[in-house]
Amino acid sequence: MEVDTPEETVQTIGGLDLMSARSAIAQFLIVCFRSIETGFVRDALMPMVSISIWHHIEGTALMEEEFKRVPQLRKFWKHVNKKYRRHEKDDVSNTESISDLESQRDFVPDLIRDFLRCLFPRDAAAEIGKLAYCVKFLELLADVLSQLATRRFVGLVVEDFHVVELCEKSPWNSTELLPPSQKWLLRRFRELLDRLRALVHFQVDGVTGQALSDDAAKSAHYQKLVALQLAAFMEFPQQLESMAMSGVDRLGEPPVLAELLESLDRQSLCTLAARVGIRCHPAAADLLSANIVEDNSERWYTREFLVSLFAERFRTRPTVADQVRAISPYPSETLLFGDVIEESDGFERQPYAVTVSSPSAKQTACLCYPGLSVPKLNLQFLSLHDYLLRCFELFRLESAYGIREDIIDAVRRLQPQVTYDSSNMDGSGVDATNTHFAGWTRMALPMRSFDVTDVRRPRIGEKAPSLVRADISVDLSNYVESIVNEWDTEVRPHDVLIMCTVQARGDPGDADNYVVRSVRGCEVECRLDAKGQPIDERGDEDSKQTSSAGTGRMRYFRVLLDKHQYYSDMQQDSDVYASLNVVLRRRPQENNFKGALESIRELMLQPAPLPDWFSSTFLGYGDPAAASALSRQKQSANSGAYQIEFCDTFVSEEHLRASFPSYDIELVGGVFAKPCVIEFPGDAKSSEERPVLRVMHKPEVDMGPIELRGRRENTVRFTPAQSEAIHSAGCEGLTLVVGPPGSGKTDVAVQIISNLYHAYPRQTILLVTHSNQALNQLFAKIIGLDIEPRHLLRLGHGEGELDADESYSKAGRVDSYLERRSTLLSEVERLADSLGLGTTAGDFAYTCENARFFFISHVRVRWEQYRRKVLDAQPPDATQIMAAFPFARFIEQQLGHPLFGSSSADGDKPAASELTDTVHGCFRYIETIFDELADIQPFELLRGHSERSNYLLTNQARIVAMTCTHAALKRGELQRLGFRYDTVVMEEAAQVLDIESLIPLTLQRRPKQTTDNSMDIVGSSRRRLKRLVMIGDHNQLPPVIKNTGLRSYANMEQSLFTRLLRLNVPYIELNMQARARPQLASLYRFRYRDLGDLLPNVSERAFSRPNPGFLHELQFVDVGDFGKRGGESEPSSHFFQNVGEAEYVVAVYQYMRLLGYPADRIAILTTYNGQRALLRDVLERRCGWLPYFGQPAAVSTVDQFQGQQADYVLLSLVRTKNIGHIRDLRRLTVALSRARLGLYVFARRSLFESCFELKHTMQKLLANGDCLELCNQERFDIDQVWAEDGALLQDAKEQRETKRIEGVEAMGQLVHKMIEEHMANDNQPAAEDDGDADMADSCDSIPENAAGPE
Repeated sequence: MEVDTPEETVQTIGGLDLMSARSAIAQFLIVCFRSIETGFVRDALMPMVSISIWHHIEGTALMEEEFKRVPQLRKFWKHVNKKYRRHEKDDVSNTESISDLESQRDFVPDLIRDFLRCLFPRDAAAEIGKLAYCVKFLELLADVLSQLATRRFVGLVVEDFHVVELCEKSPWNSTELLPPSQKWLLRRFRELLDRLRALVHFQVDGVTGQALSDDAAKSAHYQKLVALQLAAFMEFPQQLESMAMSGVDRLGEPPVLAELLESLDRQSLCTLAARVGIRCHPAAADLLSANIVEDNSERWYTREFLVSLFAERFRTRPTVADQVRAISPYPSETLLFGDVIEESDGFERQPYAVTVSSPSAKQTACLCYPGLSVPKLNLQFLSLHDYLLRCFELFRLESAYGIREDIIDAVRRLQPQVTYDSSNMDGSGVDATNTHFAGWTRMALPMRSFDVTDVRRPRIGEKAPSLVRADISVDLSNYVESIVNEWDTEVRPHDVLIMCTVQARGDPGDADNYVVRSVRGCEVECRLDAKGQPIDERGDEDSKQTSSAGTGRMRYFRVLLDKHQYYSDMQQDSDVYASLNVVLRRRPQENNFKGALESIRELMLQPAPLPDWFSSTFLGYGDPAAASALSRQKQSANSGAYQIEFCDTFVSEEHLRASFPSYDIELVGGVFAKPCVIEFPGDAKSSEERPVLRVMHKPEVDMGPIELRGRRENTVRFTPAQSEAIHSAGCEGLTLVVGPPGSGKTDVAVQIISNLYHAYPRQTILLVTHSNQALNQLFAKIIGLDIEPRHLLRLGHGEGELDADESYSKAGRVDSYLERRSTLLSEVERLADSLGLGTTAGDFAYTCENARFFFISHVRVRWEQYRRKVLDAQPPDATQIMAAFPFARFIEQQLGHPLFGSSSADGDKPAASELTDTVHGCFRYIETIFDELADIQPFELLRGHSERSNYLLTNQARIVAMTCTHAALKRGELQRLGFRYDTVVMEEAAQVLDIESLIPLTLQRRPKQTTDNSMDIVGSSRRRLKRLVMIGDHNQLPPVIKNTGLRSYANMEQSLFTRLLRLNVPYIELNMQARARPQLASLYRFRYRDLGDLLPNVSERAFSRPNPGFLHELQFVDVGDFGKRGGESEPSSHFFQNVGEAEYVVAVYQYMRLLGYPADRIAILTTYNGQRALLRDVLERRCGWLPYFGQPAAVSTVDQFQGQQADYVLLSLVRTKNIGHIRDLRRLTVALSRARLGLYVFARRSLFESCFELKHTMQKLLANGDCLELCNQERFDIDQVWAEDGALLQDAKEQRETKRIEGVEAMGQLVHKMIEEHMANDNQPAAEDDGDADMADSCDSIPENAAGPE
């Protein structure tokens, strides 16, 4: 790795600086260390970062300190030394093995030494290649130290070599070395150095992996300071007496420590340094640095540098909590318009060359690999704090990127311009300039006023104010009513507003000449009326309109500022708040960043521990199978049997046996009945006999002749893989389910929830998804199950879009409880009247409390008397059972017929045992009435709406549904309420960000802190959370990250679901699809292990018959250049369009509608927003004139259509110059898996056929050629040529008339001709169908643009 270069020349290879090779090696190692989960990579890398590298540490003090803390390390160290000595004693034949061991031991230390040499160039301007290498190597070191497995022993070498301190002394840490065009490298060097410094001193025990709490970190630091005092007293009791007697906390201040060490010369400092483990000799012998001196042919660090090493080693640093407290969730102008977001937005993975001048006046090129100074999301993390800190920074950058784009767009539309105010002159007598806004936008308004009205005193121990309140006023006089209504309805309490200072520059009238000086955020507390009084947002619309009437078009908002940001501004004596002149609102779905960031910050300040069984797996350590539900269940059973309740999962005995093909089934009682419980054999030792499952019937509660609710049983025949997933979810632990498209993920999730609901009546289930659409689809299926509606609760604004007869929001559920209360109390009154209580019957039904008293004093007394006298009699008398039953009249009124009459037909008296069961069931029914009233009673006592809603959430709801975003926004509120849950079911898990997956797991209140100062790796403890079920598909699209650099470089698009799969956590993959035709499923089948087709679902008539009017169900259509436009175009950045494909797709849509295809079964998809907009325009132009055509079910991008499906899909791939992002196989899988019956892909064959990633798919797509083949004589509803079973007759297939369409012009001509034929039949009395008549009636003539280009 070491390369000697002459002093006077710069070596080159092919015109590239020789340092470029080292940069390439560093980039290669970065990729390797990020792929450490791969077996052969791990086997190659781990010996290079093992304890053997400690051979390069100077002295023994540093290692002895580690040996004392972790005694096991001494054994490992001795073992390594013994291994080296054994090889050295062997004969020459083992020379090669000794060389391998030494190369592994020396590789990383030699790399660091080579890096240290590059820190001090002879000629910085001519050796920029060394700077590029140093930047890349700092990134490599940061990656190594960010994973516990690689950090464990490398960290001590980095500390011993003084890497951070030497980087600070390097010329590269200066800003005056390079020309402006290359100073970004210096800036990147400093940013990565800061990140490396933070990792070196992170609060974690690098050897044991134990995360350190704030108290533990302070305690460990103070122990180091005490050790320094002791060493100083023992070595220099006279010279360092003041240090030995000084307070420990003062030694942590660098100026104080430097002053105390002033009395020691260099040799004395070296003696003290040896005692505390500070290296005094340079790690690299030929290091060129001003901080090194030679003495007696030995190289030593200078005295000044040694003092700085002491100061840096023993500096008191702020804890993680101290660092994050002061971070504002709102972005400032420094972050929004700084270099990090600018560089990450245009991030490219490919390396590039920077031209430099060598001393010999020759031009050379230095290869620079792209990188960013942002944290990366790996598979493993040092601790929960480390994980949260990385997520916080990345999430903050991503939200800032979106805010930045909104600000740029809004300010551009506002058109700020300069105006002069002669009444306000500056000191030189020149008219002051003001900013006037000549434009408008619905999302931003100029502020009329901004006043800070309330600044509260700081809390004890804090410096920032406890609260900062301000008032904002805006004028909407010049805006239309719709925009006024948007500001009235969409700006609500707790929403975030962005305030800016926009300053126009140049001359009056200059456009696009402005600068955004400052940006601050605030949270809306309330709206104000004209008198400055808050408007009650909970009131009805009339009261709110009355309060707003006095304000006219003026609007007033009271907002809360971030107290830490305000304190920082005041410390800098900034007038930023006086100059704010624009307020910006954002769309609700994009304005949730503050709640998420505050939730992450709260987790950093007070970590909500995860359960013990999941903590290690979450951070990426330990046995990957340790958290798996099936593994934990078998281990906990201690090789014994365990039982799982499957309720109505199996529709029949045959289905049960087919679901467990590797087991023998034993039916206890000889008959299969639902609900059922299955006893599994556990982790028994393997034997030649097949394991046996014992299936038992779980008796249900008998309610006698009264059925409370019609039982709704499962009708889905789950496959063996689906049954295994349901089985795993019934066990405690982690269940990962990978569901390919159409494999029934939603049905599995619904059945899991149903089984858990019935199996554990006292447990709560939290249902979480990424989108409101998916959550509503899942929740709608749950409503149809045999589940009490009163136990269901849907949280969040998306509840309004739920397709249900009842409201399942908090307010809706409270109202339903109160309605149910009235119904049950009327039943109580009827019961009291049936018992002959007369006029007092109404008193017992006045409140739930009265009803409970009535049950205890009357109902239960009568029942107990009846039970003792009649039911317990030996032998029981059937006649007496019927005659003495005290509640017969009440039950008969409910049934509408005699209670015992149906049982005594033909004069036969029913058996006494049968009558006993009947009366017991009747009393259970009566008990359920009073039990339900007991649940409702708190709603009587709680009068406020919020109190009732909160009680419903924490005590009554058993299935609570919310999105991940809602969980992040309401985490603090849910914790304060004491919300508890036992199971989390997460759908769309692969589309949820890693941090957004964690937050729903931490909504429960944290238990009391233990007295131990240390924490385990994630602060885990015994929690109520018992199960985590994650269902998703990592082969489809990941979470959406708009910023390119954060997505590809920082790996922010990684979901927790995908990370766990990469960590080799066991998972269950559903292996049968029932969505698409087998030939369509073959396009993406290769992405899954063994994806089959579920029969008979895919053999039904719709799947077996061809698509009328098309020769093929799957067709690739090659679209050439269209007119003068050619192929793709890009009107604006990333806004790709292809007019030819758009015209072709719309023409095919018209063709399908003319054949009779229903519009709601057709979806038009594309891969770019620009093409989607163009398709909508073309649809409006070609089809808008004729209502018969209508609009397809969806005109959407592939990304937005994920999770949905359509019978027929027309897909436009747009690009003709570059493949674009369809090269991502995950996006390709989504695009090709949306269609059920027909898929027609419109694209440029020559481009996509040459793409290596798409080779497999293109082969199947092109199997039917690249020219559209139609059968335009057929109709969608024609049945003559198909047999009764739906199979296509061979002779009929041969008789199908086909027509090849050679291009978009030919398709337009065909559609135009078909429209003319239909219009010609307008006056014929015998129309083929009503659709043609409707079409003819809707237009008298055909517009010129009706059928596309001819």
